[in-house]
Amino acid sequence: MKKKLFLSLLLGVASYLPIDAQNTIESIRKEYQAVHEMMDLMTPDEDGNYAMPPEYFDLRVVQNLPATGPHHENIRMYYGELPPKYEGDPYPPHFLRFATAKYNFAAREFYEEYLYDNKGRVMFIYAITPDVVHDGKMVPYELRMWFDGKRLLRLTVKKAEGVINPDIATLKKTPFIEEYSGKTIPEKYKNEADRCKLRANRFLVMFKGIDDNTYL
Repeated sequence: MKKKLFLSLLLGVASYLPIDAQNTIESIRKEYQAVHEMMDLMTPDEDGNYAMPPEYFDLRVVQNLPATGPHHENIRMYYGELPPKYEGDPYPPHFLRFATAKYNFAAREFYEEYLYDNKGRVMFIYAITPDVVHDGKMVPYELRMWFDGKRLLRLTVKKAEGVINPDIATLKKTPFIEEYSGKTIPEKYKNEADRCKLRANRFLVMFKGIDDNTYL
């Protein structure tokens, strides 16, 4: 219990500190790990107790879209704290730290993660997408993108093998084979990479709209 409490306090401090240093792939991985440790602390144990009080925005969108039919999107946004506006301020401002999204269009299922710095800049994007065209077919792919500001540090692409129209739960158990890793975005992956970057901005706008109207 003491170990969990210490880690909870440590992560709380980490969410308060500014992330102004130049990003590297290694520093982004450490921040990604810290966020997931924070999320684990916000998950109740078998007795229903929390090592860290849960704080996030949980949204669910249900729509019936033309041509594709029922559309469901589950979005969760975790936030950190910025320096208070004045000493002793009990309500310091927030910044979007991490967002996840799981959604569908018809039978196609998507899953995405977005990691941000305290300036509102995306540092890392992870996406499972069925919309990359390979030999004339839609094939499930994993995309990982690391950023330092607007500069792409690396894009890594992996392709799923031996699956047809899988759901996300199946894909997470499916072997992926690395197809590309580099500092540029080849034309083949450009549409999906651009779409993910637009969605990263969409979640920033969404977060601000909610946070500005639900926080003192």
